[in-house]
Amino acid sequence: MATKLFISLLLICFCSLLSSSTASNHDHQIDYWCNKTPNPEPCKYFMKQNPKHFAPQQKSDFRKLAIELSMQRAHTALSHNKGLGSKCRDEKERAAWADCLGLYEDTIVELNHTLDSNTKCTDFDAQTWLSTALTNLETCKAGFKDFGVSDFMLPLMSNNVSKLIRNSLALKDNASSNPPQTYNDGFPSWVKTGDRKLLQASSSTSNLVVAQDGSGNHRTIKAALDAAAKRSGSGRFVIRIKSGVYRENLDIGKNLKNIMLVGDGLKNTIITGSRSVGGGSTTFNSATVAVTGGGFIARGITFRNTAGPQNHQAVALRSGADLSVFYRCGFEGYQDTFCGLTKLHDICKKADG
Repeated sequence: MATKLFISLLLICFCSLLSSSTASNHDHQIDYWCNKTPNPEPCKYFMKQNPKHFAPQQKSDFRKLAIELSMQRAHTALSHNKGLGSKCRDEKERAAWADCLGLYEDTIVELNHTLDSNTKCTDFDAQTWLSTALTNLETCKAGFKDFGVSDFMLPLMSNNVSKLIRNSLALKDNASSNPPQTYNDGFPSWVKTGDRKLLQASSSTSNLVVAQDGSGNHRTIKAALDAAAKRSGSGRFVIRIKSGVYRENLDIGKNLKNIMLVGDGLKNTIITGSRSVGGGSTTFNSATVAVTGGGFIARGITFRNTAGPQNHQAVALRSGADLSVFYRCGFEGYQDTFCGLTKLHDICKKADG
């Protein structure tokens, strides 16, 4: 009996030592890889808290683990930040806080892109999505700075997501490089043949027509976009906008993919607004037209913000959409007229600004 007890205790001690040795080796590996990043301390801390804690053997394993960790912390931060609305002291803080919620959600979407095994993702694509995720978080901070109220809310929202994403960016494949750009008919090769024809055509068949005089399907662009959101499928959807000055603020969101707005020329079809930082909007939310729906195309339209220079930042167009094209378009404003969040393949061709 005593012998069995001794053997049992010996096995327990051996397993304990083995477990301790394994954990120590894991921690050593984590330290090794984290020390190669710009922000090693949050990397080590959160990696070792991770229930999926394992010792990455190569750079690609560690990078995937780093992005997964960024995703986990982004979800945690979003949940935390949602509870801060009641702490906003005025409408300016509330406006900046509301922007941040949307920007954190967009950050999670971008991180998902890099981890989605169904996405044919090159290292260049991954770097672009990670850069966009980081830009979103910096834009969140900028909203509070626009109003000079970063002293109170930002410390409450402080987290390490930005540092963790920077670590992921620093872990790019050194052997990879930006793919060479190729062109067809003067357009990048990623612009589909059908879209090139639509851009070059003197007239195009449209799914809906917007006309202020009632000669189309809708009198406002927003009404046409609302109708497009209800369509079945996600193929190219063309909205023709007849001549006129349309005083609208438009948000073409992620659910509106492959939308094409075709105007009657940049001097004839004008979308205009006047939101500004001076008027109580953040730079991010001041845009007359904001686009995050992938595959967006605009042709023959002017995007305008009429807020004067005394109103500080006032965006005419904010583009945060992958694979977007602006062809023969105009951009008019006084400060931060065109705001392009880092995305995958945006082109402005024959544009005036």
